[in-house]
Amino acid sequence: MNIHNVSLRAFIHATESEDRVKTALSLFLFDNEIETIKTEGHFGNPITILQVHVKGRDCRRFIELLKTKLPEHELGRLKKELGKRIDDNCYFHIRFDKQAAYKGIVQLATTTDTIAADIKLKAYPAKRENAVAAAEGIF
Repeated sequence: MNIHNVSLRAFIHATESEDRVKTALSLFLFDNEIETIKTEGHFGNPITILQVHVKGRDCRRFIELLKTKLPEHELGRLKKELGKRIDDNCYFHIRFDKQAAYKGIVQLATTTDTIAADIKLKAYPAKRENAVAAAEGIF
């Protein structure tokens, strides 16, 4: 597998249930531990950040989840947008719909209410073009 790790992140605003967001995030997890960070927004509003780092064989499981659960047209969209979604540090960025994930549905986000996934691709040498080629091999 051409992946070093996958980092997932979701924000919980004061109006949201932490349990619901954890349930949504858990759709993408296996036996990984969720890290909780408490912070505050620009206007002093409380915000909780949930983070997870997926490593090793769980990266393969994460990709298989995407390939099997993401609707075919959205998987096609990811493939077409590889060049736009991979940055110079070889990270492949995907945002999933948090509300759909709560319902057990893997779906790309169309709003700002998301679960962000940053997939660190293995590319040697570590160049964006090589990361795009690695991602093409995965999908």
